[in-house]
Amino acid sequence: MIYFVPVSLAQAGSTGDSVQRFHEALDKILAHSCLKSKGYGVEIYSLDRREILYQIRKDHLFVPASNQKLITTAAALKYLGPDYRYSTRLFTTGRVEGDTLHGDLYIKGYGDPKLVSEQMWLLVNELKNIPIHKVVGNIIADDSFFDALLRVKTWGRAGGAQAYNAPLGALSFNFNTVTVYVSPGNRAGDKPQVVVEPDTPYTKVKNQSQTLPAKKRGRLILNRLDRGDYDEISVTGGISKNSRRARYYVNITDPTRYTLSVFKDYLVRAGIQLVGDALERGTVPKGARLLVNHESEPLALALRGLNKFSNNLVAEQILKTLGAEQFGPPGTTENGLRLISKYMRSLGFSQDQYRIVDGSGFSRQNRLTANQIVSVLEHVHDDLSIYPEFISALGVMGLDGNVRKRMSKVADSQKARVKTGTLKSVSALSGYFQSRDGERFAFSILMNDLKCRNGQALDIQDKIVREGLKFDRGSME
Repeated sequence: MIYFVPVSLAQAGSTGDSVQRFHEALDKILAHSCLKSKGYGVEIYSLDRREILYQIRKDHLFVPASNQKLITTAAALKYLGPDYRYSTRLFTTGRVEGDTLHGDLYIKGYGDPKLVSEQMWLLVNELKNIPIHKVVGNIIADDSFFDALLRVKTWGRAGGAQAYNAPLGALSFNFNTVTVYVSPGNRAGDKPQVVVEPDTPYTKVKNQSQTLPAKKRGRLILNRLDRGDYDEISVTGGISKNSRRARYYVNITDPTRYTLSVFKDYLVRAGIQLVGDALERGTVPKGARLLVNHESEPLALALRGLNKFSNNLVAEQILKTLGAEQFGPPGTTENGLRLISKYMRSLGFSQDQYRIVDGSGFSRQNRLTANQIVSVLEHVHDDLSIYPEFISALGVMGLDGNVRKRMSKVADSQKARVKTGTLKSVSALSGYFQSRDGERFAFSILMNDLKCRNGQALDIQDKIVREGLKFDRGSME
């Protein structure tokens, strides 16, 4: 027998008053002069009640910036799976006699966006433990699993040396960046000490900077120039004698050549002797023997770096991987976007209702609505096979990632899991939060054409989230 429990008028009135007060609070927050162009859309949706709590311009298209990564993440988990692992493989057409390889050694990349120093050491040591202690032959790189386009076409002309604009490649290392450290000299007028990590022949330093007197404020300028066979890191300007060691992240121009240079250096450091070590590009011949198949960490872990720190390279590598796995190599941005379109269709959105041109949101040509992002969040929430990995990849307000310093002193801030998005005059925040009475919500805040500094836009978003955290249908203050 089913019993219907009536809701008292007092209870109904209390709930209605709480919702009304919530609406009034958000209307007041959104009346900020920063948003006077009305270029914003907001949707807050109850995952428990399956109803809208608040919405404004939910169907207007906006530049989502890095909130686009939420869709890339959802599609990756759906079509690749949380335990998908990238391979980096070593092949040879030669023969192994004792601990010596007679023949060329091929390293083939399959798009691993997190082939970093630790993973490269593991790869090299797997070869050493075969055991192979000497290679008589060339070291050859195979990057054919992806196409040859280093950047997404819709990003426009190649940008500068910023880490967020790093090139793409099936064979990539350390996010295709190097770390540059600059320390002041002992005396004013001395050249500062410049250290590049990793230190390989692929990068050369041109240091034209100087150490300035202790009381003189300095400014260092770093640039990266493509010199064909190597990248030149130029350092100009000055650094004060009493300054701390400065650290910069700079992208490289040729991922394959860079990775190959690091691979060769690590082989030597591991004690593997190289004879005839010319570095070349090529493809693994048919019938080549597999020596090592090094697997990456699970995709679920890579997604944490993608979303907590908004890594563009990881997003675009994943997009090309989706294309390669679904339609065959070489992986391309276009084929990855075909799978994104399939995912959006599964949510009920036709291709003329949005525009997605990359995986990271770096392009200003992307267009999404707050409702579409909330629909993705709802769909993921309802799929237990991917939801735990999806939400664990989001930034925790006041605790980690790009939102570590946001709302750090707000009670229950860790009940908000979010993805940020930032471009010039664009700011976005989407994710989940749990209100004071335990109700769970998905939300999206998209802001374009901002008339203020980015910090003010972040403050508006934080105020909205704070209102959500303290929302209580029965007793909202």
